Amino acid sequence: MERRDFVGALGAVAGLVSGAAVRAQAADHDHGRAHGQDHGHDHGSASGHSDHPAPFAALKEASARCVSTGNDCLGHCFGMLSIKDTTMAACMRATYDLVHACTALETLAAVNSPHTRAMARAVADICAACETECAKFPEIAACRSCREACRTCTAECRKAV
Repeated sequence: MERRDFVGALGAVAGLVSGAAVRAQAADHDHGRAHGQDHGHDHGSASGHSDHPAPFAALKEASARCVSTGNDCLGHCFGMLSIKDTTMAACMRATYDLVHACTALETLAAVNSPHTRAMARAVADICAACETECAKFPEIAACRSCREACRTCTAECRKAV
């Protein structure tokens, strides 16, 4: 393995670990709600709907799907890298960028940030690049799923801007 591949893989692992920590914290917060613990703020009505408008709901969902399928794709790429097969290095790079950009977009969209549209412009390009890389591996289920999620997210990003 070349140093460059190792550094890229190390960065991807760091990103996955930090993303997992954030999700675990969010899950812990939701777990507390399920057991009647009040964190001092209102989570909306019992139906789970908020009284606040959600102009970026579809964008939030699409970016969340990209994060999920992207992590699956990265898992496959790491498996290939572990057997010293670097044929998916470009896919891994594109997917790494995708996961982190879509995580940021999902967060901005969730809070109706005024920066959501600007981030969506950038994410549309990142999703398109990832879709192109994933298209090179149609026989791999994780890549197919990621590609479809990228296609949907690109469309939602373009609608938002």
